[in-house]
Amino acid sequence: MDTTFLLPYLGIRVRGLDEDVLSSLLPCYPIIMLVELLGVLYKEAKKKGLQELPEQALEGFNSIVYGKDIKLIFPTEEDLCLGYEVMRRGWKDIFDVMLYATAKRLGIKALTMDSSLKSFLREAKLDHEVLEIFKSKARF
Repeated sequence: MDTTFLLPYLGIRVRGLDEDVLSSLLPCYPIIMLVELLGVLYKEAKKKGLQELPEQALEGFNSIVYGKDIKLIFPTEEDLCLGYEVMRRGWKDIFDVMLYATAKRLGIKALTMDSSLKSFLREAKLDHEVLEIFKSKARF
């Protein structure tokens, strides 16, 4: 699943995202995408003028990393090679390509809100069916 779906764990509200979506899934998350998650957390905290990260965000982060609700997936050589192939063809977001490559390797659907990635994959004649587009618009 894409980073957007984990933001509620950190106390970041995502308008248009029903938090019950998470309870109906067994979330898998590429561990490399934790960097993206932290980037969003820092950006939101700074935008709100916070002097420190909220306790809820820290607890949520710990539950993602050390809890049992989210399965963190380590990258493999196969993920790196496929990710590079997608970037070589023109996609610029490393986190998107790692989500795609991980889902492709595991043979599971990756839940995302990024329909432009799916369109790019289709146009590049890559397996775009591995992406499942969540239909709501997210707003932070």
